Amino acid sequence: MDEFNELIELLEAATNACDFFIKSEIALNDGNVEDSQKFSKNGQILVRALIKDTFEEIKEDFDINDEKTNDYDYPNIMELIKSLNNISACVASYIASIKDENIKNILKTKIILANNTTKEIYQSLFEN
Repeated sequence: MDEFNELIELLEAATNACDFFIKSEIALNDGNVEDSQKFSKNGQILVRALIKDTFEEIKEDFDINDEKTNDYDYPNIMELIKSLNNISACVASYIASIKDENIKNILKTKIILANNTTKEIYQSLFEN
């Protein structure tokens, strides 16, 4: 898969996962535990797929093996939502700046940091 398609896949999955986790939090706040769990499970499936495949493919394409993360308070759903949103914003900016190599290089690092942060938060919340 080429870089552009991988970035589109990353953008779509991160945006959809973010949406599922937001819906999960709204349902939970409304007292609808069943819907909250359903939406959370859908978000988890998307993030798990990103971690296993897309994040690694992007690292390879960008030739960046950095494991650093963005700062965050502690692992929670809102931090996960924020990190997924960060991925979407960085990827959208990268695509919009496709002809400017300097901006692309800056955004590559930001995308990797956001991916690493999402992975770390996700694993803390759902795999421990």
